[in-house]
Amino acid sequence: MDTDVVVESGHYGRLVVARLKPNEDLIESLENKCLEHGIGRAIIRGVVGSLIDASLERGYGNTTCEQPISGPGVEILSVFGEIDLRDRGSPNTVLSGVVADTKGQMFAGRFRRGANLSFITIEASLQEWISD
Repeated sequence: MDTDVVVESGHYGRLVVARLKPNEDLIESLENKCLEHGIGRAIIRGVVGSLIDASLERGYGNTTCEQPISGPGVEILSVFGEIDLRDRGSPNTVLSGVVADTKGQMFAGRFRRGANLSFITIEASLQEWISD
């Protein structure tokens, strides 16, 4: 696999603690929270809560496959990644994580945009990244 590595210097800025209400998409809602606060790039510091159902992707390019996880009540165990809104017409947000279904089985992958809706609430902390 050919991967470009970019090394960047910068510093952390503001911290935003956000609450997502029921039926709000994980990715789209966190992007909107950044927009509300004028944040172009942010990293995920922590996320707790649950999803109605979850939809994760694994693999790259032509080998990508979708992993649907049935709920309701899929628990979020871990979320990490970056929200990048510098190109307003095409956000470059990538969030990955681990979730557990109602039977306790765990699944990992990239969260699919528009397919991971908050069940009751989700709390997230985002920290602004400012490039030098």
